[in-house]
Amino acid sequence: MKNKYLMFAAMAAVMGLSSCDMDKTPYDSLVDTEALQTVTDFKNIRAGIYSGLRSSIGGTFYNTTEIQSGYFNAVSGFTNTYGDMYYWNFNSQSQDFDGIYGSYQAIISRANYIIDGYNKCSFADKEQFTDDVMKNTINPVKGEAYFARAYAIFMLSQYFSPAYSETTANQPNTGVSYSLTYAPSSNQSSYPGRNTLAETYQRVSDDLDDAAKLVVAQGEASSAYITQDAINALRARMELNRGNYKKAADIAKDLIKGENYALAADKADLEDIFYKDGGMETILQLVSTSASELPLSTGSNFQSPEKGKSPDYVPTKALMDLYSDKDYRLPVYFNQVDISTPDGASASVYALNKYPDHGGLYEKYGSSARFKAEPKLFRIAEMYLIAAEGYAMSDDLVSASKYLNELQENRIKGFTDVTYTSKEDIMAEIKNERAREFVGEGMHLFDLKRWHEGVKRGTPQDLSICLLPGENTTELDKPADSYLMTWPIPRHELDTNPQVKQNPGYNK
Repeated sequence: MKNKYLMFAAMAAVMGLSSCDMDKTPYDSLVDTEALQTVTDFKNIRAGIYSGLRSSIGGTFYNTTEIQSGYFNAVSGFTNTYGDMYYWNFNSQSQDFDGIYGSYQAIISRANYIIDGYNKCSFADKEQFTDDVMKNTINPVKGEAYFARAYAIFMLSQYFSPAYSETTANQPNTGVSYSLTYAPSSNQSSYPGRNTLAETYQRVSDDLDDAAKLVVAQGEASSAYITQDAINALRARMELNRGNYKKAADIAKDLIKGENYALAADKADLEDIFYKDGGMETILQLVSTSASELPLSTGSNFQSPEKGKSPDYVPTKALMDLYSDKDYRLPVYFNQVDISTPDGASASVYALNKYPDHGGLYEKYGSSARFKAEPKLFRIAEMYLIAAEGYAMSDDLVSASKYLNELQENRIKGFTDVTYTSKEDIMAEIKNERAREFVGEGMHLFDLKRWHEGVKRGTPQDLSICLLPGENTTELDKPADSYLMTWPIPRHELDTNPQVKQNPGYNK
């Protein structure tokens, strides 16, 4: 009975909390991580890994950076959702920042709980913990926890740390604050401060190494579970951001060569991925097996929620001009809508439709699944572009051209291969291609930081429907060195943890 009670308490603590307080309780009573004692315990606790990941993909996690990074215009009369991001008028008290920061810290704490619980379990009962059960059931849970912790730490660095460079790598307080053990306490002096960026990225790498030793599954298209391929996909993304270009490219190349995944080759294939959560492109896709596991809503700010209503945001003309009429993504990622604003302006424009009102989840679960799609953490399309960028930055333009051309052959009807002889030329096209491919997936701000570029909001599709046209909206232009390119550490975290230092430019 004691074990059952502790298991219930542990699950409530680990799965029920979503703030960065998971390692900071007002009482000096610890959740007993020795509650993990049976095979069933480990099977049950595994769900916490995936529920945590599922709740940190899409929705606010994507839309905040999409709106900030310049490819969308607010429509006059909009709901003001993400308005502070659109105006670039935000500070450490933003609830969006607090929620995002806390969610990733919660994943770290869940992972620590599982890792600590595994380490405390004796596994002495060999009738229960056979070699086969350990290899194929128990060890992978610990491996998945290492992966989840690596993912959360890396994503925190994307939002709340500057871009990785020789200048920033070893500067104090540039990285992430994280704990490597599950030890809730009210003693503020025990809370961890921020690491350097170099230490943060090394922790991500080390956790991925540990995950790779324990995860058994190699990988398959649309895998609902963490695999060796997913581990390598995160490693490729991390190494690209760390500036280890050749290493990132080689990892991505191996995933492409593995032949577990295939690029969508036409409009119908793309629709299968984004409208039906199918296809052969996705490396890790978090499946919703019930209405209680639905992901966050991502598309509701980009499509009209009701007939006669306007979306909050529409793509800029600058973004739409990147697509040719022969690009299969144009009619899949976007649809044309008629907009009438409250002040009487009207226009027919393209709207983002990557997360449609009635997608595959809607067909299963009804209205509660509007504008939602199963989270796709990694797609093979990203690996093609990581390979292209990594080889280009390593001065291997032949290999870079190969992977860029192969992606575009599968995205653009009648595409003819291009031979690039200039790093500047191919990088310009890779940047355009990342904008085309990943619009609405929350990557653009992180790309701009990696490239040391600022944000310039492009020409609108139709100025008459835009909110308050002017310098801080339609003509917004922020330099690469703007302190606002890196988000502030949330006020709640600073108040709770005196060891954490704020990013430059922000008041506490």
